[in-house]
Amino acid sequence: MARQIRDLTNTTLDDVPRPCRGCVFWEYAPADRALTLGAHDADFEKEAWVSEVSLMHGSAGKVVYIDGRPVGFALFGPQDAFRGADVFPLRISRDALFLAMVRILPDATGRGVGKALVHSVLKEAKARGKRAVECYGDRGWQHESCIVPGAFLEAIGFRVKREHPRFPLYRIDLGSLAKASKNVEAAVEALLENLFNNEPAVGKAPARSTSQP
Repeated sequence: MARQIRDLTNTTLDDVPRPCRGCVFWEYAPADRALTLGAHDADFEKEAWVSEVSLMHGSAGKVVYIDGRPVGFALFGPQDAFRGADVFPLRISRDALFLAMVRILPDATGRGVGKALVHSVLKEAKARGKRAVECYGDRGWQHESCIVPGAFLEAIGFRVKREHPRFPLYRIDLGSLAKASKNVEAAVEALLENLFNNEPAVGKAPARSTSQP
């Protein structure tokens, strides 16, 4: 099995699986999303966003391949590039890279793909001078959300930084990269097999709250 991880750019964007290829849940704020998609199709807007992020900040994510076939991806960058995150009441730390989304195709589970993809995100964070990766997790994930399952994040070493009843903010320090064990790898693959076996639909963002969780 030959595994390869490449930067997410306009060259590799078409290797992102549907419906994520044309999903702009994270890229645009809800009001802007409705206006934007009324003028252009989602694929066009996704391509324009990836171009802008790549030019200003570097790769917008990673795409993982097995024997040349794309089997998953991760979407990340500075939170300011993800206007869809504005509806969340908890803010990403300045010293952290924001991980918006991780997805692995069902037939790629059980091969260490999830662990390798997450490690590539941690390495990217280090290369950009960050101390950690932070991500919003969904404690009620049921194959219908663009938000990463909280159980998956906890299994790979993320810990809750700020509590929220449904969408806590998770964080993993870069030092955790060297501490990954086979037990963690087994947990990751078991969760991937259970969590990512169905096509996720575009999810709804949480209502923005002005109160602290």
